[in-house]
Amino acid sequence: MDEDKKREQETDWVDQLLQDVAREVEEEEPAPGPEIPADPEPAPPPPPPQKPRSRPEPPPKKQKKRRPKRVRVRRVGVAYSLIYIAAALVLCGAATVFCLRAAADVLAINQPDMAVEIEVPEGTDLEEYSHILKDAGVIKFPWMFQIVAKYEGMGEIASGTFVVNRNMGYTSLMDAVEQSDQPRQTVTVTIPEGLTINEIADLMEENGVCSASDFIRDVNATDFGYDFEEEIPQDENIYYSLEGYLFPDTYEFYTDDSALNVINRLMSNFESKIESVRAQIEQSGMSLHEVLTLASIIQAEAPDEENMALVSSVYHNRLNNAAEFPRLECDPTRNYANEVVADSAAAGSQQAADAYNTYVSEGLPPGPINNPGMAAINAALNPAESNYYFFCSNLKTRQFYYAETLAEHEQNLTRAHLR
Repeated sequence: MDEDKKREQETDWVDQLLQDVAREVEEEEPAPGPEIPADPEPAPPPPPPQKPRSRPEPPPKKQKKRRPKRVRVRRVGVAYSLIYIAAALVLCGAATVFCLRAAADVLAINQPDMAVEIEVPEGTDLEEYSHILKDAGVIKFPWMFQIVAKYEGMGEIASGTFVVNRNMGYTSLMDAVEQSDQPRQTVTVTIPEGLTINEIADLMEENGVCSASDFIRDVNATDFGYDFEEEIPQDENIYYSLEGYLFPDTYEFYTDDSALNVINRLMSNFESKIESVRAQIEQSGMSLHEVLTLASIIQAEAPDEENMALVSSVYHNRLNNAAEFPRLECDPTRNYANEVVADSAAAGSQQAADAYNTYVSEGLPPGPINNPGMAAINAALNPAESNYYFFCSNLKTRQFYYAETLAEHEQNLTRAHLR
């Protein structure tokens, strides 16, 4: 079998790959080269002298013309080159993608603003801490965290419960648990019932717990992962989504702590306290958010449990008779609208302020106006039985006057020295 036929039968994987990649390129035979002319026939020698011979001499043989060989390009080397180039490009692309992912992990680029609570046991080393962060969904590459931490010279890792955020970069995650050479100082802080988020933030800063600006930033933009957060309505008029959910109590905080840790403590306490009235909330016909909103109004209006129950009855009666009393007309809601919401430079703050002002809007405001305690929450769930639709109080003596009609209320205003 000649060489051309052998080459036509070659069907190795390289030829197949080339056919798949460039099927549109048809195999062409190379153009034949220029024909090589046959050597010219030499001139016959002069005939020798004629001699008598018995038979004639045969004629001289003609020289055959040589056909030029076809040149077939060998494609195996070209195929391997293409494969090497493609592999190199793939590797370069993969390396680029990995580098971008690693950089995003180091700097927490495009990560959600979500708080995560982690437990760091006593004696945790760097490798163990990196895997704690990985398991909590805070980082993706523990080995990369270890490299950066060693390069930055991370110190001893403190033990305890910490709150970190998924949008924190490696440096912040190191700072969150790095143990100081000096023992950490603590401070006891009492948060009274009825404080607003702004007032709690100022209280934390005054006691050296965390800065007020950090507190406001984190409380207004962070998802802490509690189930009750899903019950907060997505209402554009709500000024602070966590207003009403930071439980007032006495706490012991570390000084110079992170705002995330502080807010998480308040929310964790709220979650445990609210469980005691969950069944009542479900039976009340109100949502958790509505109960807290009403409780915050009661907290702002009444100084004791007896008056809380009566004030609660007034607002329940108005809410249940919206046709005759469409507005609650509550002074503390107007104060919150003017002093907290309208004072903001945020776009749409006047619209939100009007929504909170129950002299303007109907029904309950979009959210709580402070952070109520359990007494006010219980009063919102258990109003006194009454036919009252009005009340007022003497600002000096704090004596309350209740009325069923507007005429009675007008008389009470005089008795309370409010006119």
